[in-house]
Amino acid sequence: MNNRQLKFRAWDKLEKRFFYPDKGYQGHYVLTLSGQFQNLQNGSGGDEYVVQQWTGFIDRNGKDIYEGDRVRFGYTKTEDFFGEVIWLEDKASFGVKGTNIFETKILMDYMKYYFEVVGNIFQLPCNPDHSGKCLVCNAWLDGCPFNKDKG
Repeated sequence: MNNRQLKFRAWDKLEKRFFYPDKGYQGHYVLTLSGQFQNLQNGSGGDEYVVQQWTGFIDRNGKDIYEGDRVRFGYTKTEDFFGEVIWLEDKASFGVKGTNIFETKILMDYMKYYFEVVGNIFQLPCNPDHSGKCLVCNAWLDGCPFNKDKG
């Protein structure tokens, strides 16, 4: 029997923040079988939230990796690839859709390499320094793989 832990987070489109129901939310929510989040405290829900599932993996810093996370990965810290964690229907698995790699890969295939969550599709990690370079990927902001598609 598989005792896999299921965790979800919900992005509140109006408040522009995540709810992590497993972290002190005291069970005042419902996640419907169709994947919609309903907040029982204030009656909000449905299309006001985007639900994302935990992949079951953590990054090199101990951070949970969720669907929709923007990640940096590679063989070493000097060889970076960037991508977005997505659900692969055809493989029934989470994968990484790369911004600077040629194909989408199953997430588990990458976990043996350097792997770090640097943001998510709602909160871009791009943070320019004084010269205009992204502090995450070291590219100019107009060439930053995270800034281009803005999720």
